[in-house]
Amino acid sequence: MLRLIRSELKQTKNWILLPILFAFFLGLYIFLDFEGNTNYRIMTENFGIGIVSIHIVINIIIAVLSSIMVTFAIVNQRLTKIDPKGSNAIPFLTFIFGLLTFGCTGCVVAFFTSVGIAFTPIILPAGNMLWKVIALLFVIAGFVYVMYTIEHTKCKVKLKEVAND
Repeated sequence: MLRLIRSELKQTKNWILLPILFAFFLGLYIFLDFEGNTNYRIMTENFGIGIVSIHIVINIIIAVLSSIMVTFAIVNQRLTKIDPKGSNAIPFLTFIFGLLTFGCTGCVVAFFTSVGIAFTPIILPAGNMLWKVIALLFVIAGFVYVMYTIEHTKCKVKLKEVAND
């Protein structure tokens, strides 16, 4: 099934979707970096260029995996009328995880306090790098799971018939 989906990516509407989703997911994770650490210049002053580079590389990896996962799921859904479990939820949940952990901590504390949940956020070293690595591992696990479910889809795909001349 993955081979069929990869061949479907040759259609314009499918291969244009991939970079659009990549830019969207990369923008979300850059937003989270800025919410938690103001901007990359200040992050560099506080943590050094190495840590900032690792943050950016992780953002790119998460964006690539998330965009592939969602694009493949959309193409799979068009072909089979079945949406792979977790395909669209996993990128969304990692963004929520990012908001709750390495994003705007002050906003999250205020929100949870308003609904009766009180806690003290722990600011981890290196711009909350641990939470970002956990988010990356979550996306990798989700990517593997979604690709597995797409490959093992249980319904039949109706291929377009080509008229013989």
